[in-house]
Amino acid sequence: MVAGARPTTSRVSESLTTTETISRGHRVVTKRSRTWALWVSELAAWATLGAVFLVLQVGGLESSPYRIGLAVIALGAVACWFFFHVALPKKPEDRSTLLIGLAGGFAFTLAMFVLLHQDVPAAPLMFVPLIAVAGLLGNLPASLAVAGGCVLTFLAIVGLSDDLPNASTVLLDVGVLSFSGWLSGTLGRELHERRRGEIDEHRQATMVRFRLLALLDAVDEAIVFSDRNGIVRLLNKQAARLFEVDPGAHVGQPVVQLLRNIARQTEDPEGFMEGFQSLRDEPTAELKTEIEQLIPTRRVLRLYSAPALDDEKTFVGRIDAYADITESVANAAEAERLYIEARNTAESYQRALLPTAVPKLPRISFVATYLPAAGKRAVCGDFYDFISSHGKMGVVLGDVCGIGPSAVNDAALARYTLRSFAPYEEDPGRLLERTNQRVTDHLSSERFVRLLYGVLDPERAVFEYANAGHVPPLLYRARTSEVVWLGEGSLPLGIERETEYKIGRIELEPGDMLFLYTDGVTEAPRNGRPLGQGRLADLMGEYGVGTPGELVQAIRRAVESWVDADLRDDLAMLSFQVVPDAAAEGLTREFVIPNEPQRTRDVRQFVADFLADLRAPMDTSYDVLLAVGEAAGNAAKYGVRKESRTELRVRCVLEGDIARFVVADEGPGFDLSALESRSSPDPFASGGRGIFLMKQLMDEVVVDTSSNGTTVTMTRKIFT
Repeated sequence: MVAGARPTTSRVSESLTTTETISRGHRVVTKRSRTWALWVSELAAWATLGAVFLVLQVGGLESSPYRIGLAVIALGAVACWFFFHVALPKKPEDRSTLLIGLAGGFAFTLAMFVLLHQDVPAAPLMFVPLIAVAGLLGNLPASLAVAGGCVLTFLAIVGLSDDLPNASTVLLDVGVLSFSGWLSGTLGRELHERRRGEIDEHRQATMVRFRLLALLDAVDEAIVFSDRNGIVRLLNKQAARLFEVDPGAHVGQPVVQLLRNIARQTEDPEGFMEGFQSLRDEPTAELKTEIEQLIPTRRVLRLYSAPALDDEKTFVGRIDAYADITESVANAAEAERLYIEARNTAESYQRALLPTAVPKLPRISFVATYLPAAGKRAVCGDFYDFISSHGKMGVVLGDVCGIGPSAVNDAALARYTLRSFAPYEEDPGRLLERTNQRVTDHLSSERFVRLLYGVLDPERAVFEYANAGHVPPLLYRARTSEVVWLGEGSLPLGIERETEYKIGRIELEPGDMLFLYTDGVTEAPRNGRPLGQGRLADLMGEYGVGTPGELVQAIRRAVESWVDADLRDDLAMLSFQVVPDAAAEGLTREFVIPNEPQRTRDVRQFVADFLADLRAPMDTSYDVLLAVGEAAGNAAKYGVRKESRTELRVRCVLEGDIARFVVADEGPGFDLSALESRSSPDPFASGGRGIFLMKQLMDEVVVDTSSNGTTVTMTRKIFT
């Protein structure tokens, strides 16, 4: 239990009571309350004493009655002070105290009336304040009883007097006294009824407040309520515990003092205060933010600050709710860590299924790439493979229905089943039929595999294929610039055990390019709309005139720019081209990989294999590998974009005895003039030597850089 919690309740109750008040010295008196009635009655008593004293001064009484009058006034003053400041405050509701006070007042009034009635015609009016006090402090019967007593006393004294007043004067005085009794009694009754109603209302309001405070103390959030003037009116137990503050020290004080106290406990005090400063211009706005609390304990808090409005939508204050979300944040972080770990494991498993290199065939240029999905669909079952058999090259592209590690397992099943039957079946259709039977026996009924298998004869440039429910490949005809769709084929693997697969056959000409892809390309969504086969055909027609690497990169960029979020499905793309006649005499290789520092070794291995096929001299190969490694390292360091994934394209071409090596990234580019202005790099600097080394090792180096990427073209004479 936090110290000061109960005083908080009483202070809140007082702060929420809005009645009209007047100042009485150093005290504030609520109008029409019992305190106000006592105050008015006391004023009437003192006013009566003052009036009687003035009458004595101007009445011309003899010395003896005058001294008696002064003595009675002095005695009345003492009795008045004692009654209103001692007797009534101790026993405000005691009827005997009130009766004694009224009896004393009656005795004083009677004495002064007897003393002055013959010399002062208005002497009967001295009974009016006594009647008024009886009505204010008592009730209507008491006021009427006192008025009746005063009338009888007045008539008795007048009747015994030698100098009788006329009848009209007597009737007027009796009427004034009687009317004063009725009026003061009626006013007193209204005050009593109003006071009883206020007491009942205050009792109910206090009960509601206590229940509200109990409810707010029971919730998990820390609650702070401040009024429209920025004064703290409520601070529950959780707020006191969370920030280690004394509620009694802040309730009734400006809320900014409490906010500064809270800000000192956070990691970013200025940012915390700036959030509330923004509410000055728009006090009815909402504020939502997360706060890292350091003192007294390191926590993560979620703050929601909202305006409080009354029934007429008028701004009456602000409610700040602080929720401790430390545990939920930690649980979310742990779940995210486990998810990332599982995703990385599945992605590593998926990449392990992919071949480490593309085929090396005469007159055929191959490029293959795989992009894993992001978000909750982190890894799916897309895969590709190459199977060399009977002097031909088998090409596999598959897509498993499902996500995560289970999809990777199904992809492995289909891939290795196909590989085990490929040496015994040259016909693509029969190979898929045997594979389908085995896969159907091992897959669950709700899963299936879409797969395309084709056999490429590099000597005749003939491609025979069978399609098991896979998306149709695209063929670009270089001679006519025509884009051709290949047939979709039959059912996916795992649907029906006895399924026949027809064979398709196409003859390729120099410059023709075939593009195989998974459905993640055409089904990439934007606002619920897929990229579609029509847009893919347009890209094929635009980039089919280039190289397979340029085509794959262009389609990958188009997919990433099309989607409005992370990729929900992974992408596998495979493209090969019959080398055009103009380049048929030389050797051409192309390689596309993610632009990552750890893939630089793959670039060097790709170039080393190319040089080995050329049987290039050892010292020449060493220089080329060092120069290409520098270019790939610079691309991995400076050629990436934080907002998207980028790829690195490497192309090796032999033209006579000259080899050309192209390293192209998709980064933001750099200022080439700053590097070219230096004749040699600083030997003690940590960077800046890459281009200098390339120019020293290669015969020619051309750097083309822009906001769309950087391309480094290097040439070297291989044979001397």
